[in-house]
Amino acid sequence: MMQEKEKERYLRQMAVKEWGEKGQEAMKKSTFLIIGAGGLGCPAAQTLAASGAGRLLLVDGDVVETNNLSRQFLHTAERLGMNKAESAALALRALNPYVQIETIPQRVDEEALRPLVRRADVVLDCCDNSATRHAVNRVCHDERKPLVTAGCIRAMGQISVFDFRTQSEPCYACSFPKDSEQDLKASSLGVLTILTTLMGTLEAAEAAKLVTGAGSVLTSRLLLVDLLHGDFQTLALTPDPDCPVCGRRRSGSAGPS
Repeated sequence: MMQEKEKERYLRQMAVKEWGEKGQEAMKKSTFLIIGAGGLGCPAAQTLAASGAGRLLLVDGDVVETNNLSRQFLHTAERLGMNKAESAALALRALNPYVQIETIPQRVDEEALRPLVRRADVVLDCCDNSATRHAVNRVCHDERKPLVTAGCIRAMGQISVFDFRTQSEPCYACSFPKDSEQDLKASSLGVLTILTTLMGTLEAAEAAKLVTGAGSVLTSRLLLVDLLHGDFQTLALTPDPDCPVCGRRRSGSAGPS
């Protein structure tokens, strides 16, 4: 149950009828696993913490560098060289003392991801490489945990939700097969600060809607953002019958958990 000071903190948010005190209590009871504390992970974690998330699990094996500071707002020049998960945790604890923050200051493989995913109510993929995205997708699919994933490069972003609590949804690999995906990185092609901030915040919004039941989420849809031209498009995603993760070709339904 929320303390009176917590209720006062979230007063404006609880005034939204689709959210209310019930939604706020759902946030407090929820655990969000955020993989990556960089350009997407910082605004996602900051927004969830400010919104009253109960627990954040932060995963990142990188350290803070000077070129991060323009878009990864939880880090500061005083924390250059510090692990990003630990740096972000300092800022988040100062932002909202009611949120429990746990850090995993290392790179994680599928084996290490599995127990973390099991603890989470929602997983947010905020990483910057396709190998990790596919690993997270596989584990979330196996563990039947909803996954929010986003990416951005230059001024273009995309976001989708894969809710593996149902067996009819496509997975990340259906739309982005490993053999056709190019691992484009912001380090070589650039990315706008305003874009990473927007896409990370959208990830937090989808994650919050998943646990509160407010509104509708981007399941089976891909939202494409062209920030420079103000163009937002939503595309339908369909299951791939030959997807090696979903296994629909073998069983006619989602694969074994």
